[in-house]
Amino acid sequence: MTKAVVALLFSGEGHEAARGFLGVPGLAWQVLNLGCFLGLLWYLLRKPAAAFFGNRKSTVAAALAKADEDRRRAESLAKELAVRLESIQTELANLKSAVRHDAEAEHAALLEKSQADADHILARTRADLDNRVRSARAELTAYAGDLSVDLARELLKKNVTAGDEKRLLDEGIASLSGAAKA
Repeated sequence: MTKAVVALLFSGEGHEAARGFLGVPGLAWQVLNLGCFLGLLWYLLRKPAAAFFGNRKSTVAAALAKADEDRRRAESLAKELAVRLESIQTELANLKSAVRHDAEAEHAALLEKSQADADHILARTRADLDNRVRSARAELTAYAGDLSVDLARELLKKNVTAGDEKRLLDEGIASLSGAAKA
């Protein structure tokens, strides 16, 4: 509405002009004009608006369905990961237990082997010591025998005279002759 029309409507002098066109008040024309405009707008925009809102509705529905599917997949994945994590923790505990058991068994085996090695070394050392003691005794016995022979020889040289030698030689010959006769 223009300023002139508004001024005519609200002033008392343009009463005839306010009656409108063809005897129909201006307000009725305006309502009719608005109705025609909205009808034409509805007729022209009905299909594109319906397509737009239909597409928008299907887009929103698809987005909601995808979001719901993503949420379900995420929940499923979370459950699967929780199960896997629990199985990994169980497996880790089993591995720790097995490693601990293996370590204890290895420790026991090493102790047993080291004890066997120590016993073997001790037995070899004892046998070696016994052999050395026997060898030393044999050497000492041989040395003592040699010393006693040397000592007896020296005693015989000092104490036996030429007459004693002749008498021992005659007795030896006589005992050999008597043994030959018998």
